[in-house]
Amino acid sequence: MMLLLSGEGPTDIGRCQVAVSPCKGDQFQPGPMAVIVDQLAESKLGYSMLDSGAVACIDEHCLAQRSKGIALPRSPRLPGNKTKRDTTYFRKNAIALGLAAKDLERERELPVVAVLFRDSDGSNSSTRSLWEDKFCSMVSGFRDAGFDRGVPMVPKPKSEAWLLCALKSNPYQHCADIENESGNDSSPNSLKMQLDVAVGGHASAESLTDWVRTGRIDPGRINMPSMDKFKDELNRAMDNALSH
Repeated sequence: MMLLLSGEGPTDIGRCQVAVSPCKGDQFQPGPMAVIVDQLAESKLGYSMLDSGAVACIDEHCLAQRSKGIALPRSPRLPGNKTKRDTTYFRKNAIALGLAAKDLERERELPVVAVLFRDSDGSNSSTRSLWEDKFCSMVSGFRDAGFDRGVPMVPKPKSEAWLLCALKSNPYQHCADIENESGNDSSPNSLKMQLDVAVGGHASAESLTDWVRTGRIDPGRINMPSMDKFKDELNRAMDNALSH
């Protein structure tokens, strides 16, 4: 089995250190979200896929380039219905990642689980449908690609919320409340600011990644609706892969 990951940058999934995409092995510098995926997978497999070189990454720019030529059918607009937020970008990204995963499966002759990370963002006044629209658009995209081992990874409102759950003064307690915070980095008391306060300084990508690796941040103990949904989808995709 292999993991194919795609995120937004070094502070979440990580980055490719070479101009090759997908990058693999030492070419990939994992971020905290990649280590979270790996640790949750390890709890099922009994070994680290990162340590065994079974992880590949496609960066956001490359995935966007791959998705440019993808055409989507128009959805009929019903009279009197409000138009949903445009989530075409997320759907196309999922299609592109699903197709890349199928290519990797053919190349390696192994089942691949693809994880697409995107922050939900939004303000604290955003409705729940903002998260649902983005999550469901990714599910639709993987289905459009004919790929059934695709996993949306969509923290609400953003990855700092999951990390703050473990690092706040009462770790892992009442973490669902954090999902109601604003995802706007410019807002007063933003999640990034709260995270820095919680660790007593700048929470760098390197530090956060190390803290997941060493157990200071334990994804198994983070219970929040958006994290729980991700865990469910990852388990489903891995069970699918293990059955092949």
